Amino acid sequence: MLARHDAFVFNERLDLDDLEGAVAARSGKWRQAGARWELVRHRLPDGRLTDKPSASVRVETEAGLAELTVWVSGEADLSHLRLPDEGGDIAVETYELTSAVGLNGCLDDLERHVGMAE
Repeated sequence: MLARHDAFVFNERLDLDDLEGAVAARSGKWRQAGARWELVRHRLPDGRLTDKPSASVRVETEAGLAELTVWVSGEADLSHLRLPDEGGDIAVETYELTSAVGLNGCLDDLERHVGMAE
């Protein structure tokens, strides 16, 4: 059995299930805020995993749209756009995750960009 530390397994690959768990932990707050979200595991058209597996969560509120994509390598991209869009560009922030704290920090940033920050 592999030793676990925060969101990472000993072989330093992000466990994509941890994104699902982190989203589930926030789902009550998101529901109360009227957010709509979708959790996606990215696969090839034939259903197989890619060479670099990833998962993403897409969130939409009246205030904004955001998508956080995380790869097993620990890389993460957060794309976001405030609404109503006045011709603005989609902004992208890039992260290197090294712990569950980092994953939760990305989700905190996502919430901030869609108007759910505390």
